[in-house]
Amino acid sequence: MNTFSRFRPWQVLRRFGRQSLHRRLALAFGGVSLLMMLGLAGLLLKQQQNFLDQAGILRAHTLANSLANGSGSWVLANDVAGLREVLQGYEKTPNLIRALVLSPRGQVLASSRNDETGLYVTDALSRQLLEQVTPEPALLLADRHMIDVAAPIMVNQRLVGWARIELDQKATQASLRRVAWVGLQFIAATVLILLLVSLWLSNSLIKPLQSLMAVASAIETGSRSERSELRGGDEISQLGLSLNHMLDTLVASEQQLDLLNRVYAAWTESVAAIVRDADERSLLKRICNILAEKIQLRLVFVGRLDATGRVVIAAHSDNESNYVSNLHIDIDPDSPYGHAVLANAIRQKQACIQNDFLSDAGTQIWHKAAREAGIKSVAAFPLLRNRQIFGGLAVYAEKTDFFSDNIITLLSGLVNDMSYALDNFDRERQRKQSEIELALAASVFENSQEGIMITDADKTIRRVNLMFSVLTGYRAEECIGKTPEQIGCWPRQTALNLTIWDNTDTQQCWQGEVESRRKDGLHYPQWLSIIKVVNGEGCLTHYVVTFTDITERKLNEERIYKLAFYDPLTDLPNRRLLLEKMEAALTANQRKGGHGAVMFLDLDRFKILNDTQGHNLGDQLLIEAGKRLCRSVREVDTVARHGGDEFVVLLEELSADRQIAAVNAQKIGNKILAEMNQVYRLHQINADGGVSLVEHHSSASIGVAMFHGLDVNSEDLLKQADMAMYQAKQAGRNTLCLFDPQMQAGLNKRAALEADLRSGLEQNQFKLFYQIQVDRQRRAIGAEALLRWDHPLRGTVAPAEFIALAEESGLIVALGNFALREACAALANWARRPAMAGLSLAVNISAKQLSQQDFVRQMQSLLRQTGADPRRLKLEITEDVVLGNVENAIAVMRALNKLGVEFAMDDFGTGYSSLAYLQRLPLTQLKIDRSFIAELRNEGNNAAIIRTVLALGDSLNLQIIAEGVETEPQQAYLTDCGCRYFQGYLFGNPETLAQFNARFMG
Repeated sequence: MNTFSRFRPWQVLRRFGRQSLHRRLALAFGGVSLLMMLGLAGLLLKQQQNFLDQAGILRAHTLANSLANGSGSWVLANDVAGLREVLQGYEKTPNLIRALVLSPRGQVLASSRNDETGLYVTDALSRQLLEQVTPEPALLLADRHMIDVAAPIMVNQRLVGWARIELDQKATQASLRRVAWVGLQFIAATVLILLLVSLWLSNSLIKPLQSLMAVASAIETGSRSERSELRGGDEISQLGLSLNHMLDTLVASEQQLDLLNRVYAAWTESVAAIVRDADERSLLKRICNILAEKIQLRLVFVGRLDATGRVVIAAHSDNESNYVSNLHIDIDPDSPYGHAVLANAIRQKQACIQNDFLSDAGTQIWHKAAREAGIKSVAAFPLLRNRQIFGGLAVYAEKTDFFSDNIITLLSGLVNDMSYALDNFDRERQRKQSEIELALAASVFENSQEGIMITDADKTIRRVNLMFSVLTGYRAEECIGKTPEQIGCWPRQTALNLTIWDNTDTQQCWQGEVESRRKDGLHYPQWLSIIKVVNGEGCLTHYVVTFTDITERKLNEERIYKLAFYDPLTDLPNRRLLLEKMEAALTANQRKGGHGAVMFLDLDRFKILNDTQGHNLGDQLLIEAGKRLCRSVREVDTVARHGGDEFVVLLEELSADRQIAAVNAQKIGNKILAEMNQVYRLHQINADGGVSLVEHHSSASIGVAMFHGLDVNSEDLLKQADMAMYQAKQAGRNTLCLFDPQMQAGLNKRAALEADLRSGLEQNQFKLFYQIQVDRQRRAIGAEALLRWDHPLRGTVAPAEFIALAEESGLIVALGNFALREACAALANWARRPAMAGLSLAVNISAKQLSQQDFVRQMQSLLRQTGADPRRLKLEITEDVVLGNVENAIAVMRALNKLGVEFAMDDFGTGYSSLAYLQRLPLTQLKIDRSFIAELRNEGNNAAIIRTVLALGDSLNLQIIAEGVETEPQQAYLTDCGCRYFQGYLFGNPETLAQFNARFMG
């Protein structure tokens, strides 16, 4: 026997205790204390083991129930892929050995281990589970190595399978080993310390030991708040501190485990909400509240990324809204709001944790609001939707270092489930949209206004819509199963001949007009379209044939063509068709080398018939004139109505010789004139409904323009004939006139003058000159403003050359406005000169100016802007100004009278001098035209007219002024006749404003 085997520890302790009572007491005290600590350590170790075992079993049951709840619909649908996606959420679960979904017969429907899917479980625990009569959660195994639990998967109270979770106990054993190691350290330290304790400590050991026993008793009853009060430096105090440390470690572990359990519970409840809720916004809101309530978070929200890069709050928990309402987050890193934890998580596409939020300088912009809300830790997780960043989940806690690795893992799993739920919402929306589109397509098919026929690849009819039956007369059951050849709807195309099908196959579609036949044998035109339908592999599957009845459309096209190219009243070609025929005639004439002519015809005095007898008789006359024209020309000629009472006759191929062609054109023209001179017998409907015969005599004026090939275009040819027609009008009507090139030269000259006129207005080439007006004593009473044109090339252009052209072109309005502005400015200038303040100024205005709707407003604005006295302004009008619209002219003149403006009648006696109009017009002055004064003789007609006008002025209380007075005898005669006011070269030539003002200087 060796030395070690003869060693007896108790003998050593006995010898140690015999040497001294102090040591014996110390040994006794130490032995008792050692036994107590061993018992206490064993008790704590056992309780720790029990607690960890129960926590592991509870966690396993939670996971099994979660798996059972989340996989019921997938098991029922036998969707292995769906079960696999559900199990993927559990693969990262801490301490997981495996997760199984079993059928009621023990077949592995899905497993976290791929190689087990499809196998059957045969072990004793599984058989025990499968043999249960009443399905309920079961703890199959719980030992120091593994925990195995199972939960039934119930659908509508029917068992459809088992969810099974296996967790290893490595973490639990590790925790126990740590506790045991701490206990052993504690015991070893105690043994060493107690061996050195002296006897004088024996009395003081009683009280500390009692304190420790009280703490141990409280711990045994389950309390975790008791702590040792020993604060000394002795071994028992150290034992108390170690006990406190053990309790703190145990409480922290229990709190962390409780937090994990609450996170698991929140995850489980959120998964249940995902299964139940059908509204996206409601689901996100519910998940936020679940997390905030279960995990006791300060704030939870889901942010959605919008198109501008800003994170918009999509849903948040109810426990904190002030912080969210003022929250601004951008994902742009250059933005001051781009360094939020959630922005970093979205940019980096991974979870971002800030366990000491208030110490991070990058988030300083949110620190004030976070302090007010009690936020100290933040975690953010990116949220995906259809594999794209949708936004993120942000959670806020009131403690620092709140988010451990386990919590982050669990929350990441929850975020994955949320992404899966969002994908499901999108898939559900797409499914509903597809259903709507299918229903819409079916409705469109049945209610389409086109006939639709669908055939298979062999051209056998598979489906037709209602309009097909309406258009063809064949019911659906008469067509389905047959080919288009068999029903015979397209006889002319041999039931859609092979060419049409071949074109469809080659070009993928075909369309065109075909003749169709209904079941009752009626033929009608049809617009037919055929579309070739292929599948994803490019193989032919169907043909879609659509068609419409275009009978009405073709009739409408004919009507539209007639409306577009024929005059609706006379049924003759209109201007549009005429121009086309003229272009064709010019081209043919060029090719054949012959001569032709265009006649432009206007009915004489047609307007009188329209105005006196009414448009009904006018229309009858136009219709009859068109018929007479057609009778008077050859069959190859074209008669067209140009517009109003104007007709055009196109004479083609008159002769190869120009002279003979002109003679032939004159012969046809004379024949037309003779025909047009015949009496027109028109029918008038009387007031009593009866019809009376009205005979009307009319004639025509004809202009003829010859053409030879393409030497002139159609528009110019019509203009030439039109000019010749006006020449015939001027020649006395009822005649024919050939176009003379001099007419064109005159037209060109007129066009050039009009262009210069416009340019002159733009370049301010017009000026006002002023001619003095005097009384019998030759005292100045006013002046007349006369317009002059100083052209840079033409020199001074007289008003007689351009006023009529300005009237016709509409430029007279701009000229008149210029004259009024200059005249009013001159009047305002005279008002500031004492010698000229009493002068009036006469300005000529045109009919177009007076007929402007806002002419009165224009005058008000002009007088206000210039400051001219309206009582000194006199507007001169001619008789033709008021004849167009007498009532409107009177209304405008009276409105201007109210402003103070007076009116004078210029050139009185040279036109249509109606005394009735003269009496109604608000005039203050009549001007005797210069033509009467220039040929004045004592006993001539002009003298009589002058005396009559003067007498008329006296009777109507109108001021009479004679213009164009150039000699002393003329003034003397006018004075003897009673004329008081004069204007003419005898008193002064027209002058510039400066020259006129100089008259009154000094």
